[in-house]
Amino acid sequence: MAGPFASSTASKESFKEVHITDTPMTKYNWYKHINWLNVTLIIGVPTYGCVQAFWVPLQLKTAIWAILYYFATGLGVTAGYHRLWAHTSYSATLPLRIFLAGLGGGAVEGSIRWWARDHRAHHRYTDTDKDPYSVQKGLLYSHFGWMIMKQSPKRIGRTDISDLNEDLVVILAA
Repeated sequence: MAGPFASSTASKESFKEVHITDTPMTKYNWYKHINWLNVTLIIGVPTYGCVQAFWVPLQLKTAIWAILYYFATGLGVTAGYHRLWAHTSYSATLPLRIFLAGLGGGAVEGSIRWWARDHRAHHRYTDTDKDPYSVQKGLLYSHFGWMIMKQSPKRIGRTDISDLNEDLVVILAA
């Protein structure tokens, strides 16, 4: 029997990990480069909600909740994920950090650690190949496509997130 599985003494070098985003996208494998969970959450769920809105009458309490939820989760992302954790623009007390982590999590933006790491990489490597949402890949990609296309962790620039790894709220919110 030939190949890397022929012997238990095969060296680890013969097992090379290949990430799907390390392979070029063609018209035959494009669907393998898409994060289908994110497509469902970003496109499918809102589309389903808009279609169902034709058959379900809007109640005042639902409209008020939707508006409050929109602004609250927006605050969690802008004041929490972005300004507090990604840019460390200010320091916050433990109750405020817990509150902002909860609101940010309600926006379905991913974990604080992942979001802040990618955002720091974006600012450090703006418009280069290491920028996770570079505009050089197109306007649609930089605003939307980076969320639905799988990215190779090797291609994203490295940033220091040691402060996030020491923050108890960030660790527990993951």
